[in-house]
Amino acid sequence: MKKFLLWLCGILAALVLLVYIFVFSPIGNMIIKPIIQSQINKHSPLPLVLERFSLGLTGAQIVLTNGQKLIIDLHGDYNLFTLGVDFDLLVDANDISLFGELAGIELAGAFEVRAKAQGKIFDTLAINATSDIARSKSSLSATLYDLKPTQITADITALRINELLAMLGQKPYISGVLGLQADISGTQDKEPNFSGQATLAITQGGFSQELIQKDFDIAIPRTSWNANLSAIFDMDSIKHNLAFNANVGKIISSGITQLSPLLTKSTYTIDLSDISAFTPLVGTKVRGALRTNGEMIGGSSQMKISGKSDVAGSSTTYTALLESFAPKKISFDIKHLKIEQLFSMLYLPKYATGLEDASGEVWDLDKGISAQVISSLKGVIMGDVIKREFDLAMPNTPFSYKSNVRLLKGVGEADFTLESTLANLALNPIAIDLSSTTIATPYTITIPSLKALKFLTGIELAGKLEADGKIKIAESIQADFHTQSLGGQLDAKLKGKELSAKLHDVDTISLLKMLQYPQIFSAKANGDLSVISGENGANGTMRLVLSNGHFTKNDFTRSLQQYTSLDITGLLFNGVGFESQIDNSTKLNAKFGAKSGDFSMQGDNILIDLERSTINAKLKTAIKQDSVDVLLQGAIGSPRVEVDFSELARKKATQAIQKELDKHIDKHKDKAIDALKGLFK
Repeated sequence: MKKFLLWLCGILAALVLLVYIFVFSPIGNMIIKPIIQSQINKHSPLPLVLERFSLGLTGAQIVLTNGQKLIIDLHGDYNLFTLGVDFDLLVDANDISLFGELAGIELAGAFEVRAKAQGKIFDTLAINATSDIARSKSSLSATLYDLKPTQITADITALRINELLAMLGQKPYISGVLGLQADISGTQDKEPNFSGQATLAITQGGFSQELIQKDFDIAIPRTSWNANLSAIFDMDSIKHNLAFNANVGKIISSGITQLSPLLTKSTYTIDLSDISAFTPLVGTKVRGALRTNGEMIGGSSQMKISGKSDVAGSSTTYTALLESFAPKKISFDIKHLKIEQLFSMLYLPKYATGLEDASGEVWDLDKGISAQVISSLKGVIMGDVIKREFDLAMPNTPFSYKSNVRLLKGVGEADFTLESTLANLALNPIAIDLSSTTIATPYTITIPSLKALKFLTGIELAGKLEADGKIKIAESIQADFHTQSLGGQLDAKLKGKELSAKLHDVDTISLLKMLQYPQIFSAKANGDLSVISGENGANGTMRLVLSNGHFTKNDFTRSLQQYTSLDITGLLFNGVGFESQIDNSTKLNAKFGAKSGDFSMQGDNILIDLERSTINAKLKTAIKQDSVDVLLQGAIGSPRVEVDFSELARKKATQAIQKELDKHIDKHKDKAIDALKGLFK
């Protein structure tokens, strides 16, 4: 047993020796120093060099530098057995441009911080500090008992907020001169009570117009402000009053907070005529007025914030439930929000005017978002703004919509219906997955007058259209389209920039009526269309086969009948071919071929401009062995029709002359034979 105890004591002594060598000896300091330097390099926002690291049994010194610009020196003595400390800290910033580089602005000047901690860590510990940081005159004294404050006094004069923000690595969007006076005493109880008061005042407050213009591309008005915050500590509670007064309005708050447990009951009022200067706090450029007031009741475990507002001319009420100061659930009810004001507040063009109502709840903000939101809007789309922003000659268009969104932890669905003078659209249900930003939905659309969509189609159409399909929005748009509005079935698919369509027994009369072209040919069309969108419009091909077709009465058929005595309106055509190249969306270069019995018609390089509604075509028309050329030029709706009968006329004239010669030959044939016989007697 004795040997075992000696052996155990030897091991413990060796371990103590190893710990001492590794932690407290110069050799150990040399081993630990590069480890600490690597962590500084990894986590420090400023480049710092660990110039000195000395850790002994009774004292330590740590020196960090950034050249001559910044020196941080922490040194002093301690007692490991009594946990007594006597430490001094010096922060000597000889050139604060170093902090300007961190915040992305220019700074000049210097500051110094001196602090001293003396006493026992778990008994009485006194901390005193002085500084001229941010060109202030600052002093702080605190007495801690068992690491809990029992006395705090502070006197800060003329601290420059913009410089302090830059030193903390934040853009100095706001400026001002801060002063703080505090004298607070506390008991040494397990749950200490405090008494005393603290007053914070900011004068000469302002917002950096230049920096906000640079970072957010907006010009804010000159905004000046002052703020005062007073707090009275009365044993276990704090009464506060906050007043923020600016040339654009005010923010006021007052209330009482119990320290143990932490519970507050406070009221607040915000009345600002222009919030553009607060853009950096919001994170996006905003402007306009904001008025709201409400109350906060609760503590760190749960707090309820409720209030009302007239944001964007609305009548709005809201409630936010916080747990551990993080949002748990948000409820709102918005009545008659003016969307033109909302567009203006967000620096967006006034695409529309109207009133929106919305109500709902949002929760699970840390788990993908759950929500139940119902909204509706009735307004007018502003055509002049659409023209200016998108170069689309859209008329002022009354519209209304209703939506219902249902989400559970980021996944759910929504219903959406839109009614307008241009189109009625229903999306139901819309599948939503916020984690993948994918939206998929079936849809139905009714367009009561295609003519009203000329600003989109580029050509004037007639009639109405009803269609349905599915649409999916992910990295690109994928959609399909189905309609029977043209007397047959039209099915189309859109995949990114590629569009394909198939026609089955589509009525050409219905198609020609929609295009507002003369209904010269009635048939059933079958075929396909394939186009790819590019910078200069869509390019592709179209192939159609027309069956059970016949010509209707028109100038061309009447002219043909006049000269040939053939009425082609009574002919039946099958297997009629129409092929076209599509160039820049609206230009067609087509081929056409039709045959019925002894009649045929064929044309190559038929040029059709859908945007200008013009045609230039030469059709070769043949009847048995006879042929004529038909020229179509000008407006598609009423083209100039020219029939070239010169070839046919020459043929007919030749035939007539030959017939007359034959008649004369037949008449004198016998006399000619007798004369020939006389010559050979």
